[in-house]
Amino acid sequence: MNVTILGEGKIQETDLSTSIYKSVKPTLRWNRHFNEKTIQDGIKKQTKFYYPMWIVKMLVIADRKPFPPKVRPNMVFIDAITGYRGLFPNIPPTAQKKVPASEIKEAVISKEDLFARYVPDVQDKQINRNYVLKKPRYEIKETELVYLPLWDVELNTYFLTKSYYINGNTGESEELMRELAQSNTWKL
Repeated sequence: MNVTILGEGKIQETDLSTSIYKSVKPTLRWNRHFNEKTIQDGIKKQTKFYYPMWIVKMLVIADRKPFPPKVRPNMVFIDAITGYRGLFPNIPPTAQKKVPASEIKEAVISKEDLFARYVPDVQDKQINRNYVLKKPRYEIKETELVYLPLWDVELNTYFLTKSYYINGNTGESEELMRELAQSNTWKL
């Protein structure tokens, strides 16, 4: 299946132990018997999968009569499973990639729900708060379903037994994403 991947997916299987080591509490890292080799030996299962996210590119148009309107581009992301949403601070790269269908998670939030509830929520609660008096207009330029590469790692060592989501682009732990997938906190 041909999909659009968010980021470059640089993190490989060999980098997972380093990523997990960086994400554990400092008190555990101080233990001299707990190191990357211990983590590597304790990895029971590691699976790469692709997590769906909606990307909405829009223009924020602030009218300033008698001056011309101020137009600013913005990029909104909405987690297509949990509904977690926000603004990208910078535009991440995307690329087309052929991926087995078994590695792709199914999106729960449809395009209709996206435009009816989630995009207006981001506009009201995150963008509009920067405009005190008159709220801006919006022009949606592009909407796309992209996939974030993640690693699901099950770790079982003498020191630690836990499951991790590791971001396939940055190598950081996505603990929040794992927690939100089990709750409906951000759903509208």
